[in-house]
Amino acid sequence: MHQAFDIIANQYDELFTYSAIGIAQRNLVWGYLEKLLAHRNELNILELNCGTGEDALWFARKGHKILATDISNNMLQITKEKISNAGLINNVKIIQADISEIETAGINEKFDLIFSNFGGINCISSDELIKLSSDIKNLLKAAGQLVMVIMPEFCAWETLYFILKFNFKKAFRRLSAKGEVVKFNGENLITYYYSVARIKKSFGQNFNLVAVKPIGFFIPPSYMEKFFHSKPKFFNILKKLEHSISKFDFLAGFSDHFLINLQVK
Repeated sequence: MHQAFDIIANQYDELFTYSAIGIAQRNLVWGYLEKLLAHRNELNILELNCGTGEDALWFARKGHKILATDISNNMLQITKEKISNAGLINNVKIIQADISEIETAGINEKFDLIFSNFGGINCISSDELIKLSSDIKNLLKAAGQLVMVIMPEFCAWETLYFILKFNFKKAFRRLSAKGEVVKFNGENLITYYYSVARIKKSFGQNFNLVAVKPIGFFIPPSYMEKFFHSKPKFFNILKKLEHSISKFDFLAGFSDHFLINLQVK
């Protein structure tokens, strides 16, 4: 799997991180984290699937200590470059680690927060979810928190988009219990989609629910960037609508992603 992400690493920021949709969705996540971490200084944070390091950089600029992990060495190299250029190498440590085998990564410290953004959790199976729950509980301090941003089983935008293109297979692809096989840079990758209820059940033995938020109910999936790039006024309306529904937790199951915040028991 890491080979596919290694290949896409140099394009990832252009395709998502710095796209209008990528920025808008990430700002929703950061807005929640801003409130969650307000008045809490120098937290010890473990980031799973850090990608090209945009979130690690954000945490570090807030004065926190980050251990950034990812399966892709090329993603980590870009992360290192960003952190170095920002003069924040004392705030961020970087190790290569598979999210499904995080217990073997040689991590010997406890964290205030464990964070996974934009679908890293969707790379692991339902059985691995339950194992991950136990693995990361052991890495958290008492009352430590877990924040994950996950793709749900249904996305209103995606279903409408592909129905209008008469591609009914893709319109309902997230509903597959076995996951969706995606051809990604020459490799077959399986993406698993999870409902809020499934995540609560998988992590329920070790965690209590704090909050659930929709991320991308009005803001569309990133593959629609080209369409909305030429319609900035329309896109700004969608962003305003997104902020207006942020408190409606039930919309999480119909969005491109949802944020779920759990606290260790």
